[in-house]
Amino acid sequence: MKIAVPLDQRNFRERSRKALELGAQLIEIRVDLFENRDPGFILECVETVKSYGGELILTVRSPSEGGRPVPERLEIFKKVSPHCEYTDLELSSRDFIGPVKESVSKGKGNLILSFHDFERTPPAWMIKEIIREGMRFGAIPKVAVMANTYSDVHRLLCAGGEIQGEKILIAMGEVGRISRLAGFLAGSVITYCALDEAVAPGQISVEEMVKLRELFLK
Repeated sequence: MKIAVPLDQRNFRERSRKALELGAQLIEIRVDLFENRDPGFILECVETVKSYGGELILTVRSPSEGGRPVPERLEIFKKVSPHCEYTDLELSSRDFIGPVKESVSKGKGNLILSFHDFERTPPAWMIKEIIREGMRFGAIPKVAVMANTYSDVHRLLCAGGEIQGEKILIAMGEVGRISRLAGFLAGSVITYCALDEAVAPGQISVEEMVKLRELFLK
């Protein structure tokens, strides 16, 4: 399971280097949180991470799923996706899936199709259908939902684990913190951790995750 650290523009060079030195493999570039969204500048950030030996997730999160408005969103995907190992797009951004998938394929990267629910954990049948839908597009499905009880965490991991193949499963919130590590048991291939402050509810620090992974995921 790879450790990813989401970053905005602030001190990007120093913070990306620190995250990788602490044990992360992936830097998630949250372009919607950047002030400078010029594709040329984003590509400079990509090259910075590569020069440190890291891999990248390009994310330009839509406002409907926790991001900020980015009018030039599709242009960024088209220009930057071919240079990244992963590109994250919401399943709800239907009109973008085709062109973004095409851009991703130019660089032989991986498309992540994500679903977010910041209020609840859906029923098991819905979780499985979301995963299947992402896979039908040839993508890695990502399901990030709010866990209000441990039963929610159990339902997410059990439902996700029933479907073979790469996926990303995240139970957000304090109750869901255990999923950041235990998701591995259900086939989750990436976990998201915080460098200095959490981007999503329940993220734990990259230092803690490195220790936990060494202890439990031999």
